[in-house]
Amino acid sequence: MAHALAGKPVQEQDIIDVQTIVDAYFDNVPDMTNPTQLVSFGTSGHRGTSVDGTFTDLHVAAITQAICDGRKQFGATGPIFVGQDTHALSQPALVTVLEVLAGNGVTAMVDCDMAFVPTPSVSRAIIRYNEEHDDKADGIIITPSHNPPDNGGIKYNTIIGGPADTVVTKWIEMRANEYLTAYCESEDFKRISIDNIEPTAQVPYDYKGLYVEELGDVINMEAIKAAGPKVLVDTLGGSGASYWNAIKERYGLDLTIIHDDYDPTFSFMTYDHDGKVRMDCSSTYVMASVINRIGDFDLAVGNDPDYDRYGIVVSSGLISANTFLTLAARYLFTTRGWKNKGVGKTVVCTTMIDKWAADAETPVYEVPVGFKYFSQLLFDGAIGIGGEESAGASFLKKDGTVWTTDKDGMIMALLSMEIMAVMGKSALKMADEFVEEFGNPSFGRIDAPCKKEQKQILKQMSAELITATTVDGDLITNIRTTSLYNDMPIDGVRVETDKGWFVARPSGTEDLYKIYGESYKGDLGLVALLTAGEEIVNAALNGTIETE
Repeated sequence: MAHALAGKPVQEQDIIDVQTIVDAYFDNVPDMTNPTQLVSFGTSGHRGTSVDGTFTDLHVAAITQAICDGRKQFGATGPIFVGQDTHALSQPALVTVLEVLAGNGVTAMVDCDMAFVPTPSVSRAIIRYNEEHDDKADGIIITPSHNPPDNGGIKYNTIIGGPADTVVTKWIEMRANEYLTAYCESEDFKRISIDNIEPTAQVPYDYKGLYVEELGDVINMEAIKAAGPKVLVDTLGGSGASYWNAIKERYGLDLTIIHDDYDPTFSFMTYDHDGKVRMDCSSTYVMASVINRIGDFDLAVGNDPDYDRYGIVVSSGLISANTFLTLAARYLFTTRGWKNKGVGKTVVCTTMIDKWAADAETPVYEVPVGFKYFSQLLFDGAIGIGGEESAGASFLKKDGTVWTTDKDGMIMALLSMEIMAVMGKSALKMADEFVEEFGNPSFGRIDAPCKKEQKQILKQMSAELITATTVDGDLITNIRTTSLYNDMPIDGVRVETDKGWFVARPSGTEDLYKIYGESYKGDLGLVALLTAGEEIVNAALNGTIETE
């Protein structure tokens, strides 16, 4: 059940004090005996807060030094592209990153206007640069994505432009913790004060201008302009706000752009489902103000702070990421003329994609959770589009070559406009037609508490531990712990029936596990599926025998 404040404007007492969290970033020293305060790379880098000592100057300095130490063995010998979002902690963290890069003699590619740089723009810049240079570049992006305003984050993108894989991030994590536990005072640690950095250490780069100018390579901008849909764009105060203004001017689109001023408190937000302030554009509650205004527009779109996610709103409300990903795949493969390409999805994405792909004779690349698993596939052109259920996706240029290898919320939002322009119908109408053809599943997720040792059991679980034979009365047809593509561990378990499926995975930060599920038996069937899934997983974790 949603929190009483869900979808309502943020109240004054919940607005962060920027100065307090920035001061804590510089003043707080992590407790090296507390594992939660060490560097820990999840699926999207290291994240935390300054107040609780999990994201501080020392963390960012240690991580940046580790990247400098390892980037040559990761294939990067050229400059490093640096991006940052609009979270309050991203600005002091940017200073830390630039100081350590300069200390190590690594050239930083900084925005020519000293403006914010979204995740997809960094990915695009790396790919663009490396197509023309032998000294390959990589990237650092300072963002905790859609996390609350007091959070900070930092991640590393490799020479192919996408998030580093587990081998690389584990190396960075280990090396960074060596520096962190020495309080960044070892002989190998190098840093120059921002005031003493030589001008040549930083090269101005036109991230926005180049990205916006190239959009015609990946989106049919002419069709959008010709059709002239009236679109509301909620920038959610993110790093791509100025990009939307540039897109509007460059391509002559009918866009009404809101929340494009810099406000690191995100005081204009509405509460998410749990009563927290979170800039998740794929949440109905976060997008409440946009949904309330949709009657004046043909379409509305939104992005999160680093612009790797998207939200699409039509007359009936927010379209689920699963639904739009499926529609996007079908539309792209119909209009682009791509040959010998597949579609990428994670293990927790909808099976609607599989049904469409089977009908279209298009191969499906199912991977574990994490966009890093799509990066090489997109870079090589093996897949035309890769996407997650959490509203992260990217796709190839119209000519079938790579655009970005990290998530790009802007092109997904623009694609929704292209679909409306070219097809003469909204994504809602197309979704209705798709449902008639392939069914209408209900998708959801719940969290269940568990102990730390149980999380480890679940992460390494074997299918044999699941002894149930049915889920909500439906016969279990398959149990697996690896992805269909490349047989990679999914860090959990997937249980399938003819009427649906569920996946259980441990949380990376909390003492709980997540159960994702999809049911073709309606919303009540989904509730029953998730409930039964929790019982089945708990029985396996507790070592009991399921006797359904």
